[in-house]
Amino acid sequence: MVKKCIICQEKAVYKIKDTLNYYCDECAKDNFSNLDLLITVEEEAQRLRQILKEKLEELEKDVDKVSEKCTKK
Repeated sequence: MVKKCIICQEKAVYKIKDTLNYYCDECAKDNFSNLDLLITVEEEAQRLRQILKEKLEELEKDVDKVSEKCTKK
């Protein structure tokens, strides 16, 4: 899903951490003196991918444990 700038509705590149406020490159530069205060949308996507990967690994381990218990009976 493409995130859009809350000001101009263009494709977002930046966001404020832990909010749903997204900004395109131009609006971010116009509204923030330091872009280091923002995170890129790609950074956020990578963080979420890592969280999902870890959760899936946990679920796989749980499924393996249940399968082992079922085959032992």
